[in-house]
Amino acid sequence: MYTTRPISAAPGRSERTLALMGVRQSNGRPCHPQTQGKIERYHRTLKQWLSARPLASSIDELNEQLAEFRHVYNEERPHRALGRRTPGEAYRAKGKALPDPELAAGTQTKLDEQRRRETTAGSPGATRRKPIPKDERAEPARADVTIGPGIRRIDRRGCVTQNNIAGKRRIFNLGKHNAGRMAELLIDHGRAVATDLETGEILADQTLDATREYQYRKPANDVNDAPRQM
Repeated sequence: MYTTRPISAAPGRSERTLALMGVRQSNGRPCHPQTQGKIERYHRTLKQWLSARPLASSIDELNEQLAEFRHVYNEERPHRALGRRTPGEAYRAKGKALPDPELAAGTQTKLDEQRRRETTAGSPGATRRKPIPKDERAEPARADVTIGPGIRRIDRRGCVTQNNIAGKRRIFNLGKHNAGRMAELLIDHGRAVATDLETGEILADQTLDATREYQYRKPANDVNDAPRQM
């Protein structure tokens, strides 16, 4: 299941939809095929099937080939692990877990309340908004905030979190490849500078966006590359 959590404090559209349906989300670890065994095996079969056919000349033609593969895979090709049944037969033979309507209703109420807070100026939830596409981001206005250096461990998302910066919690993205490193975070007259505690490498040097909880990744020029963003 896809997630926006590595780059955003707010859940993505698919995550919100699942929550509304009462579906509990479970994410596998990226670049770790041992936890994605079934889908990885399916992908191999798909690639072999496509390789045995003429190369599609358009998206429409490729979609036709994929539709044919899904039908053959699910309805015509028996699987030894399923007692020589097709996946479609095995799927229809079992009972299905359905969304929990009470949980979905409760989640919808929470989302409605969150949207109401986000539209209220100055409310605690006003800083937690949808991610802004990279090409639409602008340099925020600098807030005259100064906070002495603090040491934080970069979490597995590549972020450090510090409370009570201009009255709110702030999350700084320092790059997922830096996860586990110790960083020193300094706010100097609205300028946020994060450095690696061991090497002194500057991991980020940017203007504090006082209107948002999540601070977008913006490393210093010519120091180290930023990870891919939206």
